[in-house]
Amino acid sequence: MEILISRILKYLNGCLNDDHMYRIGSFVVKHYNEICQYDLEQFIKSSKCSQEEVQDFFYHLGFHSYEEFHQQLIIDKQIRLDQINARMLHTSVDKFLSHLNIKFSKEEFLHTIDQICDLIFHAKRVVIVGALYPSSIAVDFQTDLITLGKEVIEYHHFDKSFTFSEDDVVIFITATGRTMENNAKKMVKQHLCDAYVVLVTQNTKYIQFENVCPDYVVHVLGTFDGLEFSYQTMMILDLLRIRYYQKFYEEE
Repeated sequence: MEILISRILKYLNGCLNDDHMYRIGSFVVKHYNEICQYDLEQFIKSSKCSQEEVQDFFYHLGFHSYEEFHQQLIIDKQIRLDQINARMLHTSVDKFLSHLNIKFSKEEFLHTIDQICDLIFHAKRVVIVGALYPSSIAVDFQTDLITLGKEVIEYHHFDKSFTFSEDDVVIFITATGRTMENNAKKMVKQHLCDAYVVLVTQNTKYIQFENVCPDYVVHVLGTFDGLEFSYQTMMILDLLRIRYYQKFYEEE
């Protein structure tokens, strides 16, 4: 059975409007680890939505009350933590590295992955920018990191109040660069350059595009047909969540 936070993420990632469903879903993602302590009154007050809007959100998820939603959230969080711990046992990054089509050595590539994990650990928020397929691939990555206490969202054009900050890590996923062409100008006006930018791409000519100047570039090889890049993106996101767990949670 799909856990609740993954269902909410799939909804948010496909959102087209800045309405109460989007705002409440975003609130749940941002405060996921605190909501376990909230009663209904505190949830309504903190989310800045009406009781009717909050109830509508729960109903859309199949719950008849906040208590049902709250209980399922707590159960699912523990289930996901147990899943993460079980999946990470004896997990090696070598098999992922061996399937990646990269220019640099495995050691150099893994060092870049570890540096990005350090950035994410110290950041308040991770923002993913990409086309539909990379966005869909990112849900498991989002779910794991949110469960481990990190807010991970996707960028949406329709959110007029959105702005980047120096506490953000932006993961820009684009095979050919079209996603950057379509988004960069607007995002720069939203203070993209204040954030740490990680560019995942096959096309290095976009490294200097619109003065975005990414702090880290994850360059993979292959043809610009999108298929190979999608598989490599999935492995990169898996590498990030595996190394993130190993670096900051395995010893605990």
